[in-house]
Amino acid sequence: MICRYTFSETIEPARDGEKPDWINLADPDENELAALGRQYQLPAWFFTDPLDPKERPRIDQDGAAVLLVARLSQREMLPDGPVFRTVPVGVILSGEVVITVCRSPDLVDAHLRRLFSRKRHWTRVRLAFALLYASGTCFIETIERMEDLALEAETRLRRQPENEELLALLSIEKSLIDTTVALKSNHVLMDKFRPADALGLPLTKEERDLLDDALTENQQAIFMAEIFGQILAGMSDAFGSIISNNLNKTMKFLAGVTIVLMLPTLIAGLYGMNVALPGAAAPAAFAVLCSVCLALVLAVSILFAKKKWF
Repeated sequence: MICRYTFSETIEPARDGEKPDWINLADPDENELAALGRQYQLPAWFFTDPLDPKERPRIDQDGAAVLLVARLSQREMLPDGPVFRTVPVGVILSGEVVITVCRSPDLVDAHLRRLFSRKRHWTRVRLAFALLYASGTCFIETIERMEDLALEAETRLRRQPENEELLALLSIEKSLIDTTVALKSNHVLMDKFRPADALGLPLTKEERDLLDDALTENQQAIFMAEIFGQILAGMSDAFGSIISNNLNKTMKFLAGVTIVLMLPTLIAGLYGMNVALPGAAAPAAFAVLCSVCLALVLAVSILFAKKKWF
């Protein structure tokens, strides 16, 4: 899908026949990519590389055109709950237009929608930095949502430790690792624009201020991710130990019950042998044996209870 926009004081959809300042490609097909490549004389890999789900953030240049590949946060709802992933997005800066390329539909719009109504002098570089700034803000919101999910899992674990809650924490931890790697890679990407006239793109004071804001937002997200990662790792280890300790308590209880039941079984086995035994001919032999077994069971049970084996 191709969406075209123009820059004025705000970002607005381009009218029919109007030259666009920004073209957003959301899950494009091969024909759309080929047509734009011919129209703006851009290499095919400018469009195909950002569509690779494993593509890492980087900057490439072909003549006067510059390709930025960053990663954005995306939330998906699965039957087992929400999953947080990062998705690559390409920002192509050419002399005529800025083009964003992303496989996920509406992801770029979702990050930039809150900025559409802001009145400012929009340029192609400002749009790229605004996307990076919005990305950092969205990553912060994603980490806060992960913290809420981890707190919910912790509450359930406190009530009744189960493997499902530990698996939920593991899923959050995996998402957090992906998020942290994306944040640090985006930070390296933004740092490359700090030198004056980097990549042949002279920046205005307003654009440099926006870049500094994006770096600050991204750094804050990195700090939050690292702190939350340490908390999450400690939480997973603690509840793993709790579940293991509960299992040990259960096994100790079952071992104690086995020992208690073994005593009357032993006595009954001895007096069940077909040999001459002391008191076997006595009329009250059965009652005496039952009493002895019951006394042994009670005595050993009280002993184990005092030692907190039960």
